[in-house]
Amino acid sequence: MNKSEVVFTAGATEALAGAMLGMLDAGDEVVLFEPMYDSYQAGIALASAVPVPVLLRPLDDGTYGFDADAFRAAITDRTKLILLNTPHNPTGKVFTRDEMDLIAEVAIEHDLVVVTDEVYEHLVFDGGAHVPMATLPGMAERTLTISSGGKTFHTTGWKIGWMTGPAELVTAARMAKQYLTYVNGAPFQPATAVGLRLGDEYYTTLVADL
Repeated sequence: MNKSEVVFTAGATEALAGAMLGMLDAGDEVVLFEPMYDSYQAGIALASAVPVPVLLRPLDDGTYGFDADAFRAAITDRTKLILLNTPHNPTGKVFTRDEMDLIAEVAIEHDLVVVTDEVYEHLVFDGGAHVPMATLPGMAERTLTISSGGKTFHTTGWKIGWMTGPAELVTAARMAKQYLTYVNGAPFQPATAVGLRLGDEYYTTLVADL
């Protein structure tokens, strides 16, 4: 497996924009789920790429799901990457292990990169379980994971996020990101790093308190 790298950014939204600008060429297609966080289409448009949405629809049990055939059909020879947000904003959906396995299978089959927005990774309730895409077989080398100190540590105003993944994916996103923000909260980066070293009890307490 290629060497992994972590880099702090000025928030998760900026990291996503950097990923879109650094990885996409004009006309490339990005498969993603709708409804979606409003900055996704803007980031894709900045790269002159094309969003290809797959519908998340309400199910009888009160959760959301998507049609596997529709997802597979969204992939074309112009698809460059899959953009996945789980736990999901705005529906609150936590993608299941079976759904994650399907997305991973398609990514590997078509040799696609997956960019995951996992800013709510620790805010999972009612016995749900978040499955990080990069932990699935064959996915660490093709997944760029983005998360946020603002969500995890209640420090929204600090605007500190991070992206992690194979060095070449992080480098591609960082090379574009460096032109989006000249300086991003330098004093807050080591503070966020301290937070990331907290034990599991912090995260269980976080969920319990909320």
